[in-house]
Amino acid sequence: MRIIAGTAKNKSIKCRKGTETRPTLDRVKEALFSKIQPYVEDCSILDLFSGTGNIALEAISRGAKRAIMIEKDQEALKIIIENVNSLGFENKCRAYKNEVSRAVEILGRKGEKFDIIFMDPPYKENVCTEVIKKIEKNNILADGGLIICEHHLHERLDQEIVGYKKVDEKSYGKKTLTFYTK
Repeated sequence: MRIIAGTAKNKSIKCRKGTETRPTLDRVKEALFSKIQPYVEDCSILDLFSGTGNIALEAISRGAKRAIMIEKDQEALKIIIENVNSLGFENKCRAYKNEVSRAVEILGRKGEKFDIIFMDPPYKENVCTEVIKKIEKNNILADGGLIICEHHLHERLDQEIVGYKKVDEKSYGKKTLTFYTK
């Protein structure tokens, strides 16, 4: 895996071996960032179910001002931290070991706001709708912000979830990217 564009273009990032982590493929990542690039410059991004940190690190490379990555798996978290350090992004990134629901509550209590919230949960869990509800309850999406869900093609997401409206959806093989905003 590698960073596609920006200050860390073509630098490699580590990925966990096996099936525990499904990194976003380069072609999907390229399509995602071509769509959201106007939002990325100077944004704050929250990467939920972060895996390798791939999406948050790409955003930092492309001009995001800060990234928070949440991952509950200790081995995956170690890889995220190695990736942050190898790219020299320590001053812009933080990675935390936590369950997503709890992390969203903590971020809400701290008054954190994010311009982009990206989530790529394990496909079998079908939790995107529940996480969006938690995001709303804890008020962590900035005004004009964007929620992006990477999910399995068979997980259907409603046109509107607690006031967030679906603004786009695109499938890439078995993966689908769904975009919501207020």
